[in-house]
Amino acid sequence: MVKVKSPEEIAKRYVMGSMDCYLRGEKNLNWVIGMIRSSGIRKTVLQDLFSAYKSTTFQEPEKNTRFQELYKTCKQLGYI
Repeated sequence: MVKVKSPEEIAKRYVMGSMDCYLRGEKNLNWVIGMIRSSGIRKTVLQDLFSAYKSTTFQEPEKNTRFQELYKTCKQLGYI
């Protein structure tokens, strides 16, 4: 029997991958915001993702700065 992932799990992985690309500097802020918007992820799930990333300490200051910028923008837009 094949296990089918729920739409929420698919959206969560989609957003996690998008956030990773942004934090590595491969994509810009507008791109990742568009991915979050188009994913249809719920606010609580997105907040959990941000909490998981917050608990991970970033060794590189650039990643930490990008994370703070993404968090601030998502908060301003009402995504979290």
